[in-house]
This record gives sequence, C-alpha cells and structure tokens, in this order.
Amino acid sequence: MPDPFFQSEKKRKRPNRSGGERAGGPSSSSSGSSRPLPYGKGQKARPQPYSRKAVEKDENLSSDAEGEGGAVDLDDMDFRAGREDVALSDDEVIDENETAAEKRVRLAKGYLAKVRDEVEAANADMDFDAAEIDRELIASRLQKDVAEASGRIHLYIASHLTSTTTRFLSVPSHVPTSIALTPKYLFVSTKRGSIVRYATSSLKKIGKPFGQGRAAPGGMEDGHEGEVLSIAASEDGKWLVSGGRDKVIGVWDVSGDEPKWVRGLRGHKDAVTSVALPPLNNTSHHILSASLSRHLALHSLATLSVIDTFFGHQDSIPSVSTLKPTLAVTAGSRDRTCRWWKVEEEVQLVFRGGGKTKLDQKGLLPEERKERLGGGWTEGVEPEAEPKNNNNNNHKNARDRKGKGKEFIEGSIDCVCMLDDQHFLSGGDSGSISLWSTGKKKPIFTHAFAHGTTDVVDTVTDETVHGQVGPRWITSLAALRGTNLFASGSYDGHIRLWAIEQSMKSFSPLNITIPLEGFINAIQFLSFPTNTISSSSFSSSSSSSDGSDKDQHKENDEDQSLKAGKSKSSGKGEIYLVAAAGQEPRLGRWMNNKKAKNGVVVARLELDDAGKGMMI
Repeated sequence: MPDPFFQSEKKRKRPNRSGGERAGGPSSSSSGSSRPLPYGKGQKARPQPYSRKAVEKDENLSSDAEGEGGAVDLDDMDFRAGREDVALSDDEVIDENETAAEKRVRLAKGYLAKVRDEVEAANADMDFDAAEIDRELIASRLQKDVAEASGRIHLYIASHLTSTTTRFLSVPSHVPTSIALTPKYLFVSTKRGSIVRYATSSLKKIGKPFGQGRAAPGGMEDGHEGEVLSIAASEDGKWLVSGGRDKVIGVWDVSGDEPKWVRGLRGHKDAVTSVALPPLNNTSHHILSASLSRHLALHSLATLSVIDTFFGHQDSIPSVSTLKPTLAVTAGSRDRTCRWWKVEEEVQLVFRGGGKTKLDQKGLLPEERKERLGGGWTEGVEPEAEPKNNNNNNHKNARDRKGKGKEFIEGSIDCVCMLDDQHFLSGGDSGSISLWSTGKKKPIFTHAFAHGTTDVVDTVTDETVHGQVGPRWITSLAALRGTNLFASGSYDGHIRLWAIEQSMKSFSPLNITIPLEGFINAIQFLSFPTNTISSSSFSSSSSSSDGSDKDQHKENDEDQSLKAGKSKSSGKGEIYLVAAAGQEPRLGRWMNNKKAKNGVVVARLELDDAGKGMMI
C-alpha cells in the first residue's frame, strides 16, 4: 500500500485527442503540449498527435522526394548530387590510401633525398664522383644526425686538440656567477643582480646591464631583487632564464635588440641556485630549476607555469644538469648524493658519494663495512686484535703511520654534468671528479685531487694554518655535447681539459689548460659555425675594463666581411669555451682571492685536420 503522506490531493487529468480530460491521466501543460505516456503492464504508448505545422509540412512535400508508395529509400539517394569532383595530387592520393608503415618509408626516402642533395652540394668542388663514396658519406651523416638527436657520445675529438686562443673580458666590481652563450649574445650574471650583455661576434659590451627590477606592491617588477645566481639560454638565442636569491625564475625575451621581461615564475621557497634549458627534444621550452629549498621544479615557457615538483634531497641542490626535458641529474650538497631523475616516470635513482681519498693514492679507498662493536674494518681485511698497550708497540705504530698520506672524506657534492642518457660527472669538496653510470650505484672511475692541494687558510685571520693541507674544491664542470671532451674548474689558476676513453670507464687529463685566476664559478662549451666569433676579437687587447677595443670601426668592417664569406664554410664547426671567474665563490664568501680579477674568458679550441673533419 502506498503511503498516503506522499499522495497528492490534487486531481490529475490527462487530455485526450479531442482535447477533453480523462481521470487518472497526467495534467496538460499550459502550452498545450503533452508528456509521453509511461509504459506499464498491458499498456501501450499512445501515438502523439501531429501539430498543424507538421501536418502542413508533410502535405507540401514534393512528389519528387517520394519513392514508390510514398516512402523514400536512403540507399537510393545521391548525396553527391550537385558537387564537382576535385582532382587530387599524387601526394594527396598516397596520403589517403597508404598505411602508417608506408608513410614512414615515404618520409624516410624524402629525408634520404634531402641528405643526398646536401652531401652532393658540399662536395660539388671535389674532383671525384664515386657512388660508393657518396653512400659512405650519406651513411656517416645519418649516423651523426641520429647520435646528435639522442645526445650520445659519438665524436672522440679530445685527442685532436692542438692549442687554445683566449680573450678575457673584465667585469669590474662585479663577481660573475653564471654565463650563457648564444649565437648572438654572451650574457654574464653577477652578484649585484645585474646581467651584462656582450655581442658574440665582436665580444664587445653592448647596451646597459639589466636584471634588476623596480619595486612594486606585489614584489619586484621587470626583474630580480638581489643576486642573480644562475642563467641559461636556449640554443636558438630567443629565451634567457635567470634564477635569483629572491626565489624567482625570470623569463626574458632576448630575440630582439633589447631584452624584455616576460614573467617571473614562482614555486621555490628559497634561493634558486641553478636553472637549465634542455637543448634536445625541447619543443615546449621546458625549464628545470633547483634551489636551496631541496626540491627540483619543472616549468614550461609555453604556459609560463610550474608543471611538477620533485623531492628527495636532504640538503640544498647547488647544481642541475640536463640534455632532455625527461632526464636530469642533480647534486645534493651535504647529503653526499647525486640523483638521476626520470621526469615522465616520476622516478629517481640515488647515487651515494662520500668516498675517501689519500694524497699518496689515486682514486677512492676500498669501501668500509658497517661498524661492529664500535670498530670498523676495510673490506677484504679481517679485523685484528688490539695490540698490547706498551711503549714499544706505540713507537712502532707511529713509525708505520709516518709518511702515509692524509685521508680526505668527500663531505659535499657541489656540481654535476650530464654526458649522455647513461653517464654523468660529479665534483665536490674532496677535489675528486667522479664518472658515474646509471647501471651502478658507485662511481666507475674517480680522479682524486684533480686540481691539486692547497694550504688551509683560517677564515677569521686569513692566515695559512701551518702544516695543514687540503684539496681544492671542484667548483664547476661542463662537457661538449656528443663528444668525449669536458672541462673542470677550481681556484688553482687553470681550467683543466679532460678526455673520456672510448670504453666510457675512465678519463685522463689533457696537456692543454686554460689559465684563469680566481674561482671558476661557471663553464660552458658550445660548437658554432666557423668565424661566428671574429678572429680579430681574440687578438685585440683586453686591458679595457669593459672589454671594448679602441679600433671599433675597423673591427666592425672585418666582421661584416667575415659574415659575407661565412656561408662558404658554414658546414664546419669551431669549439668555444666560456668561463666566469671571480674573487669569491658564487654561493658565498667563505673564501676570497684578492689577486684575481672578476671577468669572463672566451677560448677557442684549435683542432688538427682530422678533428676539423670530424666536426663537419
């Protein structure tokens, strides 16, 4: 029985066909339209009455639209009547009928034809015309393109270096913290919060320094407040990204004559120590940034927003390196770990440092096992019983210990550099440079005391502590993408160049070094077409404080002539190294070298004929 509480006392009416009412039916609406009858047991839905307009429409239908018996068959109707056929081209017909595999084959053939034309154009001046040689050139070109797109090490040019040509650009009263080189400009960030700009072709300072913002109610406007600790630029020279101590990531449009502030990206809770723009497969211009707030952030220039954040480090992150937006490696400072980030999978691989070194031993000491009963032992050596406490044993142990090297433990990992999809480098306060592989948790090779040792200086009195010796910290690392060449910086007065072996299991120093006094705060390697930087820029004097030359008009004329003849040799590349050096480290003031000059060195690395042929 239905509950009478839910029963309505209002009488329900249902209109019939003649407009009357029937008890028990639904009441008609004010507009005259009726709702469909519900289906019930033994009840059929009543057909709805046609409106007057619908009936008139049906009666006015032409007899041409009716088939036999007044019905229309959709299968017999011609929907293309009145349309003209458009003639398709051969490519459109292929695209319409081919499968996905056939399309890949067609695109590959088109790419091969393009490469063949480029190779023939490059060798047009040669005397030979052999098909076999052309096939070899095309095959090597294809392999090089694939290796460059994937970021693999495929050019072993380190052994072909012959000499270097340098030019020093002075930045007075400013400590450089980072650099970014593009085909058009060279940018240098400083501790004073300004970014200095130089022309790449002539290495002349242009325009006014930018980077400092104006005070606004919601924060700084059009720039940073305080120090700019790191900058990075896209390889096409359109975007510049800066990270400051004010926790802001600045985005600058530098494609024009004057840099323009686009927006300040927020998301870090402490100073932004390192920013990176991945050079490969980065169509959306993703940005990776690290900060003292112990997390890594992924941003996008397309949306000017934060995409994701990644946590894991137990201390600040002073350095981040990347080749692709899907991979990154970071240094964890005092937590003594490096972390390899797989951004898409949100996975991190932890690599633990903290190795021990000695002055009289190369590489790391054998790993020690966990302590047992308060004492430890070296792997492979069983613990021995404690000797009796007598004078003879004590004198003997003292004589044995005399002459052994002092032991140093890595307490901080300060810089990292990604080499390819499976290898990276790290450096820290122990003075060791380590080569890592993603397949092992420990470094596969370590070069101890890469920049030598120095006397320990008391930070309070600025005096050397007698008899105390310590390693020089590794302050910066950089590698030339796709090659086995990398460089390291410290504060021993030299930038050292290194060559990685083909087995990717070790590396060795080269005989060539670049002299530069001060703390090397940043290094960058790039390969540009020939004469991107004018040869006269290296031979000119750098005694001027802003790095400008007296004979400016003469050099501009030379640059124009070089640019005019540049197209003939645009296929060949030259290797350039830029490094920022200052009197202080970029993240602090715990050491100071008053004899050093604040500035930037630009070095061109000369190759022999075999090396130049590899760079084509």
